[in-house]
Amino acid sequence: MQALARTIAASFLLTTVLVSGSFAQSYPAKPVKVLVTFAAGGAVDVLGRAMAQSLSASFGQSFVVENRPGVGGLIALDAAAKSPPDGYTLVVGSGGPLTISPALFRDRGFDPVKQLDPIVLFTNTKIVVLARADLKASTPADVVSISKSGAEPLTMASAGSGSILHLIGEYFQGNTGVKWTHVPYKGSGPAFADLVARRVDLMFDALPTALPYLKSGQIKALAVTSRKRSAQLPDTPTLEELGFSGFADIGSWSSLMAPKGTPRDVVMRLNQELNRALKTPDMLNRLNSMDAEPEGGEPERVTQLVSSELARWTRIIQAAGLKAE
Repeated sequence: MQALARTIAASFLLTTVLVSGSFAQSYPAKPVKVLVTFAAGGAVDVLGRAMAQSLSASFGQSFVVENRPGVGGLIALDAAAKSPPDGYTLVVGSGGPLTISPALFRDRGFDPVKQLDPIVLFTNTKIVVLARADLKASTPADVVSISKSGAEPLTMASAGSGSILHLIGEYFQGNTGVKWTHVPYKGSGPAFADLVARRVDLMFDALPTALPYLKSGQIKALAVTSRKRSAQLPDTPTLEELGFSGFADIGSWSSLMAPKGTPRDVVMRLNQELNRALKTPDMLNRLNSMDAEPEGGEPERVTQLVSSELARWTRIIQAAGLKAE
């Protein structure tokens, strides 16, 4: 009987492996839905469409982008997590929705590590420290000095309360012992309008969004948050260069995720195709135009990043006393 049981178990295991392998080889047999956590036109949307178009070309099957904005990106992440884990619903994740929103909206009980499988870390985009054109500060150290001088508190605009761009500003304040007056906006557009109009003093935002304003001289860049300088702003130092530690790995990164339990073979096929795409001249030129750095690597890179960043932003949110609005 024991021998028969072992034979049945081995046959079941072999059948499972063969079915899984067959499924991965035939995947995708129909269009794949790619959910995006923000509205069309933003950096996350643009990068999500770049991934979808690349996968469509690689597999000869449609990867259709569907924007599902709301609740700091949790609407799209939750929808993906509740979808069948068959590889036909994917979601474009980024730093804010995956590591800030779960901490800020704790009552929703969303856990990206437990509810989603990583596919690939796609890009990392620099964040730039910005100031109004006439602010009497040329470096972040100047800003800290002004802030500690006892003069009227500086104002910091952001794309929204609880956004990653807001939280980076809070992180800077906590690291340097200064306090600014936060002025939240409904998106980067209106925040930039007031920074250009000199109604606010400072702002942290993604470099691709800030570049047009910087090139026209309407605002100025004081530093970037990255390990190395931006090719678009070669004269602008990194915060790490200037002695502000803890900012080299802070950026607006993007990734592709799937519902928990998606077949590993499918995950790895998607991972391999996107890793290959990140080495093509067409994709590299596309990313370079946005000053987005290609990443790639094994899926586990995303899990490690999400886990460490979620812990960091939870501490910052609690220290700043932030609550979901």
